[in-house]
Amino acid sequence: MNNIPVLKHKGFTLLEVLIALSLFAVLSAMAFGGLNQLLGQHQQLQTKQQRFVDLQSTILVLERDFSQIVPRSIRDSFGDPQAALKGNSTPEFIYELTSKTWFNPHHEAGVLLQRVSYQLQDQKLWRSYYTQLDAGIASNPVRYPLLDRVTDFKVRFLPDQPPWLNFWPPVNQQGKGIQTRLPRAIELQIKTLDLGTITRILEIPQFGGSL
Repeated sequence: MNNIPVLKHKGFTLLEVLIALSLFAVLSAMAFGGLNQLLGQHQQLQTKQQRFVDLQSTILVLERDFSQIVPRSIRDSFGDPQAALKGNSTPEFIYELTSKTWFNPHHEAGVLLQRVSYQLQDQKLWRSYYTQLDAGIASNPVRYPLLDRVTDFKVRFLPDQPPWLNFWPPVNQQGKGIQTRLPRAIELQIKTLDLGTITRILEIPQFGGSL
């Protein structure tokens, strides 16, 4: 009788399988935790980048409006004259100005003048504008937020000589504001909860002019 060798196939024991599954579970959890942390950091970075973009856009809009200011007074919805630029440091006061907003080839002067205003309310910096320069009785401004998480917004004005003023327009000897008077320079200051304080000083080319 021939002795035929019997081949024995050795497999994994139950203990080895359990150890392998445990190691796989631990490595998977570590990999998932690292990936989740990486995704969270990426999302935070995107949020911060978008925040900086929003701040930069706000600064650009402010600089454009205030640097393009023109000495053109207006009449409000009641027909009362209003200064080309007015404002003070009172909380939630509305800063108003007449500005050259964009080029208009259909306008005889080549530019379109617009009444623009800024107001800090509920930790948001709001921008408003009227579709027509001299407001009618039924005209309502278009209002939208520029930036949130703003704790303070101030504008200072430099007249012919220092010091800086927290209000505009200055008054004459009769105690009346000069409607078309513009400052030599304007200082814009925005204070935010997360990005600190940003200050810009703008020289006004139309200083002292009148229309």
